[in-house]
Amino acid sequence: MPDRAASTPSDALRLLVDGNARFAADKRRMGRTDPDRRTELQGSQAPFATVLGCSDSRVPFEHVFDAGIGDLFAIRNAGQIVDDVVLGSIEFAVVALGTPLVVVLRHTRCGAVAAARSGEPVPAPHLQALVDAIAPSVEKVRATDAELPQEAIGAAHLEATLRQVLERSGAVSDAIAEGRLAVVGATYDLGTGEVTIDTVVGQKQTADRKQ
Repeated sequence: MPDRAASTPSDALRLLVDGNARFAADKRRMGRTDPDRRTELQGSQAPFATVLGCSDSRVPFEHVFDAGIGDLFAIRNAGQIVDDVVLGSIEFAVVALGTPLVVVLRHTRCGAVAAARSGEPVPAPHLQALVDAIAPSVEKVRATDAELPQEAIGAAHLEATLRQVLERSGAVSDAIAEGRLAVVGATYDLGTGEVTIDTVVGQKQTADRKQ
């Protein structure tokens, strides 16, 4: 049995919202990491949510959502960039594990977004590819605000990332259409520790964003 059962997207979102509220208030219950829990999970896993987010060390998903081992299927890279490997990982969680919720999580003061905003080349080709993936969001913001506020770029990049997940994965869009999955875009504030739910797609927007 998973540490915290969540059979619907709405249930899963509620667990995340409640867990983050505890974290932000410094009232964590600490998800299970005990030996018995490790034994339970040896044969299978049933995470209640998949989280795609940044590799930033200041955004540890299990802490941010007050979760334990086996609760979250975590996918991380600098700048939460979507590629075929990331989409495959999401589809594994949705198709093979039956995860009812996918969260795309950005955070404030993101270094990858700042690098894209600067427009300066970086001295590493693979890192440049990451920055280039965020560049379209810079141009989108530039069209309406020449000052390029960093958080506006971060929000635009979150929207673009969410759209890629929804449009490029048939497995994700099918699961949403069948009512067994929701996809959420959210923002983590490094200062307050709070996660804000920005966008919800699926299961009637998880009971109209019940929280």
